[in-house]
Amino acid sequence: MTSQPTPPERLAAALAARILHDISGPASGVASGLELITEPGQADVGGAALDLAISSAKGLLDLIEFYKVALGSSGEAVSGATLHRLALAPFEGRRPQLEWAAQIEPVPNLAAQAMLIFAQISAAGLAAGGLARATAARVRDHIVVRIDGEGPRAAPHPESLQGLAGSDLSKGLAGRWAPSRYLAALVTDVGGAVTATTDVGRFSLTATLPAAVTDRAD
Repeated sequence: MTSQPTPPERLAAALAARILHDISGPASGVASGLELITEPGQADVGGAALDLAISSAKGLLDLIEFYKVALGSSGEAVSGATLHRLALAPFEGRRPQLEWAAQIEPVPNLAAQAMLIFAQISAAGLAAGGLARATAARVRDHIVVRIDGEGPRAAPHPESLQGLAGSDLSKGLAGRWAPSRYLAALVTDVGGAVTATTDVGRFSLTATLPAAVTDRAD
């Protein structure tokens, strides 16, 4: 896919807005739980309030770690176990399931970023339920990262598909477009390619990366 120029400040603003939107829920849960714990006369709800604060804090930390890898640029490879755990985060509390079949250990940073952004897109694209199967393998001189989704009304959001195509956002929610547009820029910059195919009840998201580039980065 050919990448089209997108103003960096627009992409940065959209990514920041997406992160803030996603962490606001669990952050509010932590605040609400602590408020109930410290509020006079609320001793009878103390246990439930503490559970709310703890679960919300865990969710917040999981999201921060997810975005640290998905949108970060540390260049460090990620263990398969860690990447699997992070890839499950977008599916938490949702109908679809994630099946993990990655065959690389450790996973180069850029491949890990692709997997997490694909996982986020897939979880949203399987809102009515279904299965996402994640794979990552070395194929000759390339690393291929892929998620195949299948389920009722399975379809990535149009904004995500625009981003993966390297296109600027024409309409819709910038928060859905920004991560995929960011990934398209990263992959094409190293000579790789991102492809997305859709059919009735199924879709596939694939990133093909030059192994020499990803190995050198790690």
